[in-house]
Amino acid sequence: MIENPFFTAAEVTPHEIPAGDSAQIAVRLVAGPGFSANGSRIILDMPAYLGYSRPSVYDQEDGGFVEVFCSNPDLRYLERSWDMEVADFPTRTKTSFKGMAQRVFVIDFLDGAAREGDEILVKWGYTRDGFGCGAKVSVLVLKPEFHNTIHVRYFADGTKGLPDFGRSFKGYDRPVPDIELPLSYRILPREPERIRVFRRRTRGDLAILDRFANPVPVAKPGGYVAGRLGAAPNGSGLFSLSSPHVRVASKGLPLQDTPDMSRVFGSLSIFFGDLHTHSAFSNDCIEREKQEMTPDDLFTYADNVACIDFLAVTDHHQPWDIERNKIREDHWALLNDAVRKHDREGEFLAFAGFEYRDKRGDTAVVLNEPFSYADIDVPSLVTVNELWQQFKGRDYVTIPHFHNGGGLEDGEWYSCPFEGIEPNIEIYSCHGSYENDTVLERHISQIKRFRRDRNAKYFLENGFRFGLTCNSDGHKGNVGINGLTAVYAKELTHKAIFEAYRKRHVYGTTNARIRLLFTINGALMGSILPNVPGKTVHLDLKGEQPFKSVDIMKNGGRIMRFRPDAIEFTADVPLNDPGPGNWYVRATQIDNHIAYSSPVWFL
Repeated sequence: MIENPFFTAAEVTPHEIPAGDSAQIAVRLVAGPGFSANGSRIILDMPAYLGYSRPSVYDQEDGGFVEVFCSNPDLRYLERSWDMEVADFPTRTKTSFKGMAQRVFVIDFLDGAAREGDEILVKWGYTRDGFGCGAKVSVLVLKPEFHNTIHVRYFADGTKGLPDFGRSFKGYDRPVPDIELPLSYRILPREPERIRVFRRRTRGDLAILDRFANPVPVAKPGGYVAGRLGAAPNGSGLFSLSSPHVRVASKGLPLQDTPDMSRVFGSLSIFFGDLHTHSAFSNDCIEREKQEMTPDDLFTYADNVACIDFLAVTDHHQPWDIERNKIREDHWALLNDAVRKHDREGEFLAFAGFEYRDKRGDTAVVLNEPFSYADIDVPSLVTVNELWQQFKGRDYVTIPHFHNGGGLEDGEWYSCPFEGIEPNIEIYSCHGSYENDTVLERHISQIKRFRRDRNAKYFLENGFRFGLTCNSDGHKGNVGINGLTAVYAKELTHKAIFEAYRKRHVYGTTNARIRLLFTINGALMGSILPNVPGKTVHLDLKGEQPFKSVDIMKNGGRIMRFRPDAIEFTADVPLNDPGPGNWYVRATQIDNHIAYSSPVWFL
């Protein structure tokens, strides 16, 4: 029972749903003495994490098809969806990208004499006695107790409640309902399917994962792995090992084990991180995803679930644009609070940042010193050129990426005039690979835009000196698992990571913890050297799965391929090429996970 004049009861069933399942999700409301059906409005704000069906009234075979059952036949109402991105009731031709922001269901009551005790039952994913397929729920379990919530918002005055953008921002206050009822159900991990061991410089972590890479809660790992683990629960669904060097053997499930990344090149170790991610403070995460992971949540997930060494949260912020497309000032303060809370040099690094958009396209801006909101919210920053000038002398980097090709002419590009600000490009993320136009593994999907002048090959064959990185561009809350930047650094400190990043001593992976050492004439990836006629490549790789190919690339094109069919590969290769150019390495595992080195240039 609930205490309000509008509803005497409100509930959602089922109470638990396995990740990725289809379900008929029912919201039951019982009218109270204050409920009126004369011009009132009920809005159901649905969850929309990765995998969810959106509420639909178009087609009974849509996964999210909704039907309303009202016990009082005298009540008349309209059933519609609301699309937050187009700010309207959508049609087949007027909708957001893939209908992702169509996550709100609206019942507009027209008239009728409502009575106390009237039941309103909303079935999302109505199965129609076998002729409907149910609503798909999220594949993600982002916390050990992960609940998704339907917010029932009742407006006695049905002219209110819309437009709804999911939050307030400067110039727009989200409508306040007469009553809001949060109805939650739990998303459960599925059965264990694989094991992953993460090894960092000072820590080892054991993850027992389901098919969607969610941690599966088990009391003790001994039923799945053998070894003297000294394992203790880490509070996020994984087990902390007594040492990063503990040997772990599986009792049956497939096991991925991170190679040792310490002192791989002289005194330099390899650290993995994600420098392009989004929290619940990004406009599209709110409108399309109803994502509820704050920066605080993301840093926790990165450290304790993804088990990476550093993370930047880069929510969308376009200072020249409308307020709807900016991060709010209070959210910027919360991001910086989370950075201070989670940043622990030697253990885990937290960076603040934002994603900027202009005619060139999209650029992640990662900050290595505190920036106030006034520093970033400057309306005159209409292109990245103005941003570079405004931030002159500050400690930060920019990272261009290419799924949004921008609006510049073919072959046109804005280059940063300041050394060390834009040394690398992001060539892989959740959107797929922008290495070149002939990619087979981890390629972009057909709905993505590809420009011939926005990929690694174009830049490398046209004289640009960019290192190659990967990041997740994660909008779903599960950061650090779909694109990683690997950095060769002496230690896990802000100074050391940024210093190495600016030297292009970096490589990217599609998520696998591949140890990749690539030098030419003893110079580490990212080096720029005077040309010499003799060049010898040294390769030393270890993966989590066997390598099916290791390719040496010159100026963006492949010149040599090895087929190791092994988890380790070492070679010294004379190039027999006296001319200038740039060379890099692409290593592909049998599971299609890839590592891309930064090039070595001979000028």
